[in-house]
Amino acid sequence: MFAARRFAASSRRLAAQQPPRRFGSHSAHAEPMNEGFGRSFYVTVGAIASAYLLYRITNSTKESGSESWISGLISKWTPSEQEWEQRNAIHTALMEKAASDRHLLHSQGPREFYDLRTPEMLNNRFPQNVAPGSQADLSKVKAFYEAKNREIEASAATRENIYE
Repeated sequence: MFAARRFAASSRRLAAQQPPRRFGSHSAHAEPMNEGFGRSFYVTVGAIASAYLLYRITNSTKESGSESWISGLISKWTPSEQEWEQRNAIHTALMEKAASDRHLLHSQGPREFYDLRTPEMLNNRFPQNVAPGSQADLSKVKAFYEAKNREIEASAATRENIYE
């Protein structure tokens, strides 16, 4: 009930704010005109007439036993069976070659190495961080110092035996 009162009150206020509509006019009507059917009507009638004529022409050639003009045009541009067989043979040969190439490539294992554009970049580092023995063979140097350490330890052991 309250909603209806509220709506009636708001519509009264709205009607009071807007000027009333006037349907009277001081100008006269326009002159009467002859209206045609329009372009779409004539296009439709022409399409129906041309379709009927085309139908009659094709029926007359069927009755005479000869091929119609449209059928002749279609058969002229349709490739022959021999042409299709040649295309299919070429296509089959290409697909078999592609399949054999694919099997050949997939049967190979992964690459042992990667081709690098700049292999010298692998050794590009500061000389302070070079690990000993990474640049040259130090096995002779290692053997020399091991022998020297053994001699020092042996001489130290003999000295200890002397003092005991």
